Amino acid sequence: MAVVVLHPGRDRSVRRRHPWIRPGAVARVDGAAEPGVQVRVLSAEGEPLGFGHLSPGSQLRVRMLWFGKETPPEDLIERRIAEAVERRSGSPLLAGTDALRLVNAESDGLPGLTVDRYGDLLVVKLNAAGMESRRERVVAALRRATGAAAAFERADSSAARREGIAARQGPLWGEPPQVPVWIEERGRRHPVDVVAGQKTGFYLDQRDSRDLVERLAAGRRVLDLFAYTGGFGVAAARGGASEVVLVESSAAAAELARLALERNAPQVPARVRREDAFRVAREPGEDFDLIVVDPPPLARVRHDVPRASRAYKDVLLHATRRARPGAYLLAFACSHHVGPDLFRKIAFGASLDAGRPLRVLGTLGPPADHPVSADHPEGSYLTGLLLQV
Repeated sequence: MAVVVLHPGRDRSVRRRHPWIRPGAVARVDGAAEPGVQVRVLSAEGEPLGFGHLSPGSQLRVRMLWFGKETPPEDLIERRIAEAVERRSGSPLLAGTDALRLVNAESDGLPGLTVDRYGDLLVVKLNAAGMESRRERVVAALRRATGAAAAFERADSSAARREGIAARQGPLWGEPPQVPVWIEERGRRHPVDVVAGQKTGFYLDQRDSRDLVERLAAGRRVLDLFAYTGGFGVAAARGGASEVVLVESSAAAAELARLALERNAPQVPARVRREDAFRVAREPGEDFDLIVVDPPPLARVRHDVPRASRAYKDVLLHATRRARPGAYLLAFACSHHVGPDLFRKIAFGASLDAGRPLRVLGTLGPPADHPVSADHPEGSYLTGLLLQV
C-alpha cells in the first residue's frame, strides 16, 4: 500500500476528521502513486492517521475514507452504500416522493460518489479517481442495496479533467432511460431529463422549498426566475396561484416546464418566458405577490465571490422592486463560497438600494436526503432565505 506523509503541523484537519487533504499538506508519497489507489496517511512523525484515495493531479490530493490507526474493513464501500440507502428508507422526512438522493458523497462517507433515485432508475456520478477505480464494486453494491431496475451514469467532464479519469456516460445496468422520466413528489408530477439536464436531471435539493411555495401560493401572482423545468412554478400552480410566470433561458428546460404545468394544473393561467432572468427582473410593469429567485451556481470557486455577490444583489434588488407590499420572496445561493452570513448581507444591500425594507421570516436549505457532515462544512452549499416585503 502506498503511503502519504504529511508536512509537520499539517495534520490538524485530518485529526479533526476532515475528508480533504490538499497538495500543500503532502510532504511525499511513498509507493505507487496511481490515481485512485488506497493510501495510508501518516503524520510527519510517522503516526498513522487513516486511509484514503489518492488523486495525484487534483487539488484534493487525498480524499479520506477512514480515520485512525486501525485498517478499514475490506468491504467498507459496500457497507457505506448499504447504510446510506437504509438511512433514507422509510424516513418520515422523505415521505411522499419516489425521487431522492441516496448517496451524498462526503456526507455519507463516500467522497466522489453521488447517487440519485428517480422512481426505479438510479443516476450515478463517479467524480473522483478513488470511486472510478472501484466502479464495479460500487455498481454491484448499489444494485444489491436498492433493487432498482436500471442505472445510468452521468459524465462530469470538469471533474474528470481534475481527477485525470475518463468522463463516462451511459447505462450501468438495465434499459437506457426514456427521457423525460416522470417522478412523483408529494402530489406534484415532474418530467426529468436524466441524460442532459442540470445536475442529475432535477433539483431534488429544493423539495422542501417547493412544498413551502405550494403552501404560500394561494391567490397570489407568482414569478419564478431561473425556473429550469418549472419545479417552483408547478408547486405554485398546485397551491392555487392566480397566475404563474416562469422565466428560463434554456429551450429544453422551458419545454419541460410547459409539460409539467399542463400535467399538474392546466386550469391555472401560466406563461413560460424563454428569456434571460436577469434582464426580465429589471423590466418595469408587472408586480407579483410571490417571487422565487434561484439562479444557477454563480461562485464555483472562491475568486468568483465578488462577481457573484454583485449578480445576486442585482437580481434581488430588481426582484424586490417587482414585489407588492406583503409579498413573499424566496432567494437562494447555490455555492458554499456564498454562505448564510454573506447572503444575508447581500439581501440587506439589495433592500437598501431598492428602498424596500425586507423581513427575514426564515432560512431555507436542502432536505434530509442531502445531509451535511459536521466534519465537512464545505458540503453545505445551498443557502436560502424566506423574505417578506
